[in-house]
Amino acid sequence: MAEALVVLAPGAEEIEFCTVPDILVRAGIRVTVAATTAVPMVEGSRGLPLAAHTVLDRLPAVDWDLVFLPGGAGSARTCRDDARIQSLVAARITGGRLLACVCAAPTALIPGGHARGRRLTSFPAVRADLEAAGAAWIDQAVVQDGALVTGQSAGTTLALALRLAALLVGADTARTIAAQIIAPAESLAAALADPLS
Repeated sequence: MAEALVVLAPGAEEIEFCTVPDILVRAGIRVTVAATTAVPMVEGSRGLPLAAHTVLDRLPAVDWDLVFLPGGAGSARTCRDDARIQSLVAARITGGRLLACVCAAPTALIPGGHARGRRLTSFPAVRADLEAAGAAWIDQAVVQDGALVTGQSAGTTLALALRLAALLVGADTARTIAAQIIAPAESLAAALADPLS
């Protein structure tokens, strides 16, 4: 069974944080949520309480098939500035392992120089920062560059989640989930727009 790690930081965007793990679980993927804080509960960007299974410092050693970084201003700041997350990002990028970021979270690629030469998307407000770091920013719901998958915003998170499900367990599973939840056709189309690689 594929295993995914979701990093939960204070200020995480609630739609992004909830949608991706939900779709992954529906796809049969084992999801572990780890908070960056000392306790497994944080406040989301809209003030909602968000819970984790564990905290990052007590995370068991697992060879994750996917690491997902939700956006939201606070979460993106933590992902960019927290040495533990920077270590995760570096290991994923250098190892060619699946890493997904949405909204402002792709800014976590900047400190280690991992945005340079990458095709990606993000929330438009951080586009200039990513381009200044050498990224080729694309105005698209979901962009995949090798093992890096980025999503634009809360509104495109369903497409991102379906893309990740397709990558981990197959496009047929993503299509089945999309049908079960009556997903908008454009979400599935965005998820499967590019060849899965």
